[in-house]
Amino acid sequence: DTIATLITFIKLTQMIRTLIITFVLSFPAMLVAFSTKPNRIVVRQPAAARTTLYYHPDVFEKAVDCAQNYGKCDVDELLNLAKELDQYDGCYYEDEAEGCQKEIDDRHDLVDALLLQTEMQQRDHYVKEGNLFAYDVKADKDMHDRDNFIDKISPALDV
Repeated sequence: DTIATLITFIKLTQMIRTLIITFVLSFPAMLVAFSTKPNRIVVRQPAAARTTLYYHPDVFEKAVDCAQNYGKCDVDELLNLAKELDQYDGCYYEDEAEGCQKEIDDRHDLVDALLLQTEMQQRDHYVKEGNLFAYDVKADKDMHDRDNFIDKISPALDV
């Protein structure tokens, strides 16, 4: 009876831990899903003003590279790039109002892609390192593999 209670307590503790970890890992995605971005006035920087003060080629290029190559950038770098892209106002590449709005929308899509990649990397790490179900599946497979190995060598041991 004490062992059954202990097993129930351990399973309950693991379930609570799993729920907490799932919530923590899902929180950034929930913020993105339910955030409302304020309407911004779109300002096109004049060509003469396009200096490193307004344009950050290293940030833009790195953000695109990370978004297009899953796993190339770590979680902290992805979050920093997403933040910098999100804070950039106006347009750099497009002059026309419609093109400028498309540039802004596409930049926000890139921010969302970076945040989703962050979430996926965190989930991948959790599945590999802390997921109880994945651990149980691996332990069960290892046990069956060990039993099969013992079954195969036991005739040779009966000498």
